Amino acid sequence: MTLAALAGLGLLAGCTGGGSTGTTPAGSPAASTAPVPTAPGGTAPASSPAAAASAPPATAPATTPLSPRQSPAAVLAAALAALKAGPAAHVDISTTTSEGAITFSDDATAAGGRQLISTSAGGDVTILFIAGVGYVQANVAGLVGFMQVPQSQAQSEAGSWISIRPGEELGQNDYDDVVDGITLSSVATELTIAGPLTLTALTTVAGQQAIGVQGRAPASMQLPSTARVTLYVATSDARPLRYQVSGVSGYTDQITFSDWGERLHLAAPPNALPAAGGTPIVT
Repeated sequence: MTLAALAGLGLLAGCTGGGSTGTTPAGSPAASTAPVPTAPGGTAPASSPAAAASAPPATAPATTPLSPRQSPAAVLAAALAALKAGPAAHVDISTTTSEGAITFSDDATAAGGRQLISTSAGGDVTILFIAGVGYVQANVAGLVGFMQVPQSQAQSEAGSWISIRPGEELGQNDYDDVVDGITLSSVATELTIAGPLTLTALTTVAGQQAIGVQGRAPASMQLPSTARVTLYVATSDARPLRYQVSGVSGYTDQITFSDWGERLHLAAPPNALPAAGGTPIVT
């Protein structure tokens, strides 16, 4: 999720009147995901348990069963490792504030994926990430309100595929903004939780036994001190099931994971218009 897009939609936490300073959940334009509205982004302080768990030991199997006897940091590390190990998953992201709502429907793999974005203002955006190139297709509302493209450009390019490569920009978003939150590893960077961390009691999420890692919202999410973040993880294989923010009036933010190992077939759109101008990419 790009900060420029969130600002244009009025969905930065600071715009709701309940936040402090900083950035919103990232996800993605590209999600995303954030806080989403793409999935929540940012990094935990280096001294926090969340930061220590962000790089799980290479020796930890991605499918190691979990138990309430493990530390919260160990459960979080196992969940991030399982997500990065993929090889593919479906990710749904939904964020609602007093200013509006945005949803992301992502099919993520280790190296690319597809992201469908809808806003309450009528914006629709599709982003493909294939072989290191981002491809964007959107209606006028999506190009103007989400990608922050000038009205005249949006009217002429709505419905067309636009390619974006490293070093290029589309509206107020650069290449990294557009493709962020689409791959499994970039989604993993959005599942941040600030310490101190605790574990919830065993529960059931999406029909699976799960345990939650709970903590404060990272400062980057720009939410009130009442905000709490919980990541529910399947005890059978450590895969993330749901990431949610609670404790903030008028604000909801949730990421859910499903369809692990799904087959995703993507093809680069033919004759895509280059974001930086010039000759279209012909495939």
